[in-house]
Amino acid sequence: MKWYRIQALLLKYWYICIHRADRLFDVFYWPLLDVLLWGFASAFITDLSSYNPLSMLLGGVILWVFIWRASQDISVFVLEDFWSRNLYHVFSSPIRMSEHLTSIILVGFLRSLVTFLFLVIISFFIYSFNFFSIPLLFSAIAIALLSLMGWIMGMFIIGFIFRYGQRIQVLAWSVTWIIQPFSCVFYPLSALPSWAVPIAKALPTTYVFEGLRSVLLGNAINYADLGYAFGIELVLLFLVSLFLKSSFRAAKVSGLLAKGD
Repeated sequence: MKWYRIQALLLKYWYICIHRADRLFDVFYWPLLDVLLWGFASAFITDLSSYNPLSMLLGGVILWVFIWRASQDISVFVLEDFWSRNLYHVFSSPIRMSEHLTSIILVGFLRSLVTFLFLVIISFFIYSFNFFSIPLLFSAIAIALLSLMGWIMGMFIIGFIFRYGQRIQVLAWSVTWIIQPFSCVFYPLSALPSWAVPIAKALPTTYVFEGLRSVLLGNAINYADLGYAFGIELVLLFLVSLFLKSSFRAAKVSGLLAKGD
C-alpha cells in the first residue's frame, strides 16, 4: 500500500463530501431527525416509567451512527464510481483494492465522527443528555466494534455489487437496517421473542448495545462479551475479505468494472 495514493483518493472523496448537498444531509439532516424522533418518544415513555430510558434510547441512536455510516459510505462511494463509469479508470491505474477501501474507510469514519459530535451536542441542549457520562473506555470500544461491523457489511455489499452490478444497489441502503431489530439497539435482549434470541446472540452488535445499557445502569464493563463480539467480527472480516477478493476477480473477468451494469 502506498500512502500517497491513499492521500489522493482521500482528497477526491473529501471534495465529493463538501460539494454534494446529499452528503451534507447524510451528516446532519437524517441523524437530526433520528435523535428528535427517539428523543420525543423516550420523553413520553419517561412519564410512564419508573426509570428514565432517555439515556438508553439516545445512546443507542448516537452509537448506531457508526455502523450505519461505515456500511453505507463504503457501498455508496463504490456505487458512485459505478454510476460515473469511473471505477474502470480507478482500477486501470496502479491503485489497489486495499488502497481504495482504506481511503473510503477513513473518509467515512471522519464523517461518522462529525455526525457523532453533532448528535452529542444536540442531545445535550435539547434533552440534557450528556453522552460523556458513559465511561470513555466503553465508548471507544463500542465505536471501534460498531465501525468494524459496518466496514464488514459494506465490503459484503460491494462484493455482491461486483458480482451482480447495479441492479442490486438497493442493498447499499437496506442491509444495515435488517440487523437493527435483532441488535437490541433500543431495548434489551430479554424483550425479543424466543425465535429471535439466537439471531441476536449471533450478532456482535447485540453485545455492544447490551453493554451500553449495562454501564448506564452503573454496572462494570463486560469485557468478556465485548471480546466475544470482537472475535465474531474477526471471523466475519476474514470470510468477507475472501468473498470480496473473489467478487472483484470475477468482475474483472466479466468486464463489469467497465460496463458498470
